Amino acid sequence: MIKGARKQMIVVRTGNSPYFDEAYFVLRDDAQKDKRKSKDILSEANRILAETAPDTTPAAKKKNRHWFFFGVGCFCGAVLSVIVTLLLF
Repeated sequence: MIKGARKQMIVVRTGNSPYFDEAYFVLRDDAQKDKRKSKDILSEANRILAETAPDTTPAAKKKNRHWFFFGVGCFCGAVLSVIVTLLLF
């Protein structure tokens, strides 16, 4: 660490997330001068976490289902190609 440099950091523990245990936020220097309340800073950190959370809406799940059907189609095409090749030779 550089001598004389001092940063303030907030640690938000996300116990209910399947992806993350903790999130670290380093406060800006001008945020320290504003003397904002800790509730405002924590609500902003939670807002950022909520915006970057993975999309679990039904539309996102439907999009993932398309990849499944694409894979099944590729697999069936490969099997059909092997069968046709074996029948011809």
